[in-house]
Amino acid sequence: MGKKENKYDNIEIKVSDEDDMDNSANDDGVIQNDSSEAPTSMKSENNHLEQLQRLQAEFINYKKRIEREKLEFSDYCKGELIGELLPVLDDFDRLLQHSNSSPTNFARNEALNGVQLIYRNLLEILIKEGLNPIDAVGKKFDPTIHEALLIDPASEGDHEIVAEEWKKGYLFKGRLLRPAQVKVAKIEHAAEN
Repeated sequence: MGKKENKYDNIEIKVSDEDDMDNSANDDGVIQNDSSEAPTSMKSENNHLEQLQRLQAEFINYKKRIEREKLEFSDYCKGELIGELLPVLDDFDRLLQHSNSSPTNFARNEALNGVQLIYRNLLEILIKEGLNPIDAVGKKFDPTIHEALLIDPASEGDHEIVAEEWKKGYLFKGRLLRPAQVKVAKIEHAAEN
């Protein structure tokens, strides 16, 4: 009978010279590393520290870039709005030139009509951009959009209704830009139902 060949008989295990120098087996067969791991560990720590420093520098640069882009975008938006308002400025310029050239009553009426037209044009541009004037007179007082400068006790009428508007309030795309400054009519003894 021939000898049966084991599949593990032809396996060779090669050990490099470095492994022979650095590792040795103790009595229990456990391999121990004779060389200290400090240099390798220091290199690894230095690499990690350099990576962290690079990441920190990149993050700082990112923050600066984002801030710069926000300012540039803000300036761009302002420029677009100012560009839309330039025709209104031109209208005011023409109106002032016209009113200075002829100081008659007719010219004053023409100037007043011109100012009203310019006001409407300006308001249309701002509304198109998202501005909404707050209608206050005759409405119920709302402290979220109205600022009461005077409360006038009234003898008749509705309770806490805006009687007069002194300064117009505005919303911009649903956000309060400025509350309307108003006079509120308030009945001291509200009618009982």
